[in-house]
Amino acid sequence: MRINHAILIRALPPDRLEDFVNDWLAQRCKDYHSHELWRGTGDMGRDVTGYVTDKRMEGPWDNFQCKQLSKSLSESSAFIELGKIFMHSSVGEYSLPRSYIFVAPRGVARAVQQFIAHPERFRTAFLERWDSDISGKLVEKQSIPLSPEIVAAIKAFDFTNIHWLDAARLVEDPACKPALVKWFDEDPGPSPRGVVPDQIEASESSYIGQLLKLYEEKGPGTFPDATTALASPEFGKHLRDQRTRFFDSVAFDRFYRDSTPEDYLFNFKDEVYHGVVEIHDDEHANGLTRLRQVMQQAAILQPSGILGKHAGPQVKQGTCHQFANDGRLPWHR
Repeated sequence: MRINHAILIRALPPDRLEDFVNDWLAQRCKDYHSHELWRGTGDMGRDVTGYVTDKRMEGPWDNFQCKQLSKSLSESSAFIELGKIFMHSSVGEYSLPRSYIFVAPRGVARAVQQFIAHPERFRTAFLERWDSDISGKLVEKQSIPLSPEIVAAIKAFDFTNIHWLDAARLVEDPACKPALVKWFDEDPGPSPRGVVPDQIEASESSYIGQLLKLYEEKGPGTFPDATTALASPEFGKHLRDQRTRFFDSVAFDRFYRDSTPEDYLFNFKDEVYHGVVEIHDDEHANGLTRLRQVMQQAAILQPSGILGKHAGPQVKQGTCHQFANDGRLPWHR
């Protein structure tokens, strides 16, 4: 039965929801230079912030306001939370965010949804309702008047960049997959098979160059390039098999780099390395014998975790070619 992750997210305590959103942002590295989790008192209306540049809050940034409530986010709460941003930015605590996202697992009230759908109506309501609905609820036992600086902040902010995410929308974001894997043991599924290009690519030139030297050691013949080896009755099939393994491992890496936390792939490769390094470093009659012994060992390895479950023999064998590429386990020494 498929796990309903939206229900699990709704059940997280408020501080754990912030941690979950922080892990989600960690995967959106293509969108952000870095991110930061603000917790407890003194957060100045920020929960999790995503920084677009290394200037962090002095450059473009996005605010993810986490509201783990027993019901949908109310109109009053939405105005107060966003009001904190205008209040603090108006006195120079930080620049206005580029965008503001309510992360409310149980959604937002219909009135909030309507305001977000009508950005200028939302701006007008802020100016009209500040004194009656917002000013007395931003700071305990204080009333914050609608100063010229706050008016300027409200007018300067792009209300089209206010959004909301409920648990279902969050789960649907592809960048959320690694957080689901980490938090709820979601199975990312099998990776696609690799596609072997007709021409030798730069990414495979190192390990193939090492293989060509092994072929020459074994003989007969010389192999100045991969084309020569591929045409060889002795080694052509062997080289084609190695390329298949290498590109299967590349496709495996690409898939799980995007769908699992960063340490999952690192740990998988580390286990493969330690599973074959002793055989690699043993004495062998020649380099080709070393390679074949390592390939046999790699095929029967059983790495732990979800990646070990989905790694077929060719992926583990191709990972060894990646080690050869990196100089970690060279085929020709």
